[in-house]
Amino acid sequence: MGRHYDERPEFFASFLDNHYRAYTMAYYGETPEAIRNSSVTLEEAQKAKFLLIAERAQIEGHERIINIGCGFGSLETFLLQEFPNIEVVGVTPSKVQVNYLRQRMQDPTDLLSSDRFTLIEGALEKLPMHTLGKDKYDLVISVGLFEHLFNMHASLERFAALLVPGGRTFHHFITSQIAIPQLLNPKMTRIGQYFPGCRVWPRDELSRHTEHFDLVNSWFVNGLNYWRTLDDWHQRYWNSIPDLYGAVFDTAAIKYWNEYFSLSKAMFAPMDGQFYGNSHYLFKLKN
Repeated sequence: MGRHYDERPEFFASFLDNHYRAYTMAYYGETPEAIRNSSVTLEEAQKAKFLLIAERAQIEGHERIINIGCGFGSLETFLLQEFPNIEVVGVTPSKVQVNYLRQRMQDPTDLLSSDRFTLIEGALEKLPMHTLGKDKYDLVISVGLFEHLFNMHASLERFAALLVPGGRTFHHFITSQIAIPQLLNPKMTRIGQYFPGCRVWPRDELSRHTEHFDLVNSWFVNGLNYWRTLDDWHQRYWNSIPDLYGAVFDTAAIKYWNEYFSLSKAMFAPMDGQFYGNSHYLFKLKN
């Protein structure tokens, strides 16, 4: 996983949206027809994704939130912009992402320079609870994290310890509608060469983990949204190849990442997006 997320920042800048720099699925619509026919930009579709997450996570605007796996601060940017009284902590183990976020935090005109944002560097499973903040948050959230987690039970146990009484947790990640054991072993899938350790969980798996939480609701988001996102990324990457070649990537690297976009798009296209997609889960801490 580290190699992927610690690629040169010029690579990510070549294809991600210009406002949020979100490296997760954008939202173009609910149905295959709406997704295919949508005329919104990548930037608008990423904002639509965050609006949907905020609604489903029941964010009111006064919460203290910790985002596990914050990436380039895309969710943080959205939350700080939309909710003037919210506080958010971002956690990431990626050196490239940390350096990018720290540069933004030093710019007084940037939203991330606000004292309402805190950055923690490190991996969830290695950070001590006192660093993360035990019994401190109203909401633990993740967007694109669970693909990289091996032990759901241990992670949810940590999330529960971070929450105040009555707190909740919300998660967005890639799932399959049908359980396929092969997808849980990254050594048996092509995508595992790009995301070592990455797996695709069956949609129902997380809902079974109710030792610490009660499931409030879950949703499946049609996978064509990710196909459309990846296609937008692929086009932007392709158009940036003249700038990347030589200065950032050699021929082998250009080919490697071009195949990554092609393979990833092929994953979400079957069955009109009903086979693979993203799932949303909202849990509330047990009393």
